Amino acid sequence: MDKNFVGKQLKQIRIQRGISQEKLSELVDISPRQMCVIENGNSIPSLDTFIKIAKNLHFDINEFFGIEYEPTENIRNEIIEKIKTVDRKQLNLLNDIVDAVARNA
Repeated sequence: MDKNFVGKQLKQIRIQRGISQEKLSELVDISPRQMCVIENGNSIPSLDTFIKIAKNLHFDINEFFGIEYEPTENIRNEIIEKIKTVDRKQLNLLNDIVDAVARNA
């Protein structure tokens, strides 16, 4: 992860939202100095801190990193269509797989 990219992007979003560095650091429970270090690209925030920053600045983490994902409903419909073509043996196997995933979720 590029520290400079993260810092610059966070600073730009913070400024666009009209929130001071001090206020944001207070909202995410870090020191103003640490927020400065992050925005200057000298440090990467912990995952917990990054999530708090995203929530307080109201941005989507996936969009921040340019990650595109397919909406859940599209994936669900695609799976349903595929299931319609399987035989009984394959359907039982799929049922076992879904049960295993649900138990480990």
